[in-house]
Amino acid sequence: MSQNKTVLIAKNLSDILYHIKSVSNLSIVGSCTQLKEIPEKSVTTRNVSELCLIEKKERYIDIGAGASISKLLELGQGRIPKILYDALHSIATETIRNVATIGGNVCAKKQKHTLWAPLLALNSLVEIKTPTETKMIPISKFDVNQEKFILTKIRVPLNEFEVEQFRKIGPSKSISPLSASYVFLVDTQRDIIANIKIVYAGKVVFHSPELENKIVGSRLPLSEKLLDTLIEDAKEIFKEKEAQTGTPKILRSQFLNLLRNSLEQLM
Repeated sequence: MSQNKTVLIAKNLSDILYHIKSVSNLSIVGSCTQLKEIPEKSVTTRNVSELCLIEKKERYIDIGAGASISKLLELGQGRIPKILYDALHSIATETIRNVATIGGNVCAKKQKHTLWAPLLALNSLVEIKTPTETKMIPISKFDVNQEKFILTKIRVPLNEFEVEQFRKIGPSKSISPLSASYVFLVDTQRDIIANIKIVYAGKVVFHSPELENKIVGSRLPLSEKLLDTLIEDAKEIFKEKEAQTGTPKILRSQFLNLLRNSLEQLM
């Protein structure tokens, strides 16, 4: 038997916040490219122009959560970080990218989608609004399962790195339990690693500041001994997260292969 569905139409951000406050168990939906079924009660953001704004500053770019993937790609490689551009370009098909939004990608619940790894590696912030407050927090602390909120924008620092790698694992045009994104960023000063970011995100999120701190300060080229130690450390960290999430073990092998290949470029 079919159920009645309630879809509320919001004209602006104030409408959305009013509905969030007034309606229990309300889902916020955009283009619905990820949904197999419309929620029982939802409010659509499709007509809210405030959520589609993109504003570039000297050190960062603010991207409205309702901005489409295609709109971001139209900015060109020189106006957004390379790994973010590469990640955007890897998403689905051109038709899907025309309607899919950055907010929808970030707010996926069952597993992290394509943009989570590059946004986390770049130290991005997210702005979330509730009926009572607005706050900007690191994406690493963003809980997509919290209630009565809307993601309004993502602030992406415009940092450049000497080594920038983005890799996508799994099906090329869709998301499956075997899908993940991998990012490896490195900055050096006088042949010493000054900054490094290693992020993997899918069913499990791997980002270990402790591991990164072990590498910072290392002189290039890296030694074989250090590389083996880092791989073993990463393996143990990943195994712990893997056990918590039920991640297929093949993803651990793929991650470690990617990490080894990246680190070998520093030898």
